[in-house]
Amino acid sequence: MEKQPPGSLWRRACGWIKPDWMFAFMLTASVVLLVLSGLKTDIRPFVPPPLFPKLALVIGAMVTLSAIATLGAKLDRRHLDDYMFQMVANGAVIGIVTTLFVNMLWEIGADILPPITNDDLIAVMIGSWSLGYFFYRWRGLNS
Repeated sequence: MEKQPPGSLWRRACGWIKPDWMFAFMLTASVVLLVLSGLKTDIRPFVPPPLFPKLALVIGAMVTLSAIATLGAKLDRRHLDDYMFQMVANGAVIGIVTTLFVNMLWEIGADILPPITNDDLIAVMIGSWSLGYFFYRWRGLNS
């Protein structure tokens, strides 16, 4: 029977535990965000900005933040094993698709549903990303 180097079991345990705790925290935070968002009663009137500056800001933010997210994903991929990276990435896809569908349903049912806020959508995205991660964690990537 081979003796394992000290700390290797601890490192393996930390590698599996840390992402689980992070996603459990994110799931809890999304529920808290939904509750706190529901407690807000003041709705500020929205005055739309002129079209050109708004488009320039949105496109600039999208390009810049996409580049930063790509670099961040590259750093994550270097420090995570491939299986863990795939679980996190697949969970993120679940989060984005779920958020798009929730937003679409709220737009379709805008006459009968209460208004959805930005905080609500962010909470849905964080919560569905966490649930997607846990789904792949429990069932495996081939489910």
